[in-house]
Amino acid sequence: MTPEEWLANFETKIADVREKAEEFRAGLEASGTTVASPDGTIRVGVAPNGSLTELQLTDSALTGKSGAKLAEEILKLARKAQRGAAVNVAAAFAPLGGDTEAMHMVTGYLPPEEPKEPVAPEPSRERRLWQHDEPETPPPPPVRRPPRPPRPPRDDDDDFGDNTFLRRD
Repeated sequence: MTPEEWLANFETKIADVREKAEEFRAGLEASGTTVASPDGTIRVGVAPNGSLTELQLTDSALTGKSGAKLAEEILKLARKAQRGAAVNVAAAFAPLGGDTEAMHMVTGYLPPEEPKEPVAPEPSRERRLWQHDEPETPPPPPVRRPPRPPRPPRDDDDDFGDNTFLRRD
């Protein structure tokens, strides 16, 4: 290989790295994420580094919830947005990192996914042969029996007495 060929090959590699670096920069700038609650009352945005950039609450987000419940929802959305931003950063880095140790380091620190909310099972209805919509009447209260009178004490000292149940007197 001549020095001119080597230099041309080197300049091509440099141009390729510059192009990938520019793609990474553009991808990194667009890696921030915004996540909203299912009802749209809470919005959380994070930058590519995971820092909070936006928090929007509607008035209805504040009604009917305790402060602890509201804080829990905000933090859950923030974690979800941070994970989304980290995944976007890793995707932007992929053309530069490929299957290198640097890429494994970037993807190795991805935040864990939020656990799925368990779906509340629908209340099961008792199957009946004849179904009607009348309200069920509660069972009657248990009947209380009067207390038994105390039994007279038994005299068990004489087991072999003349009293027998086999004969009639």
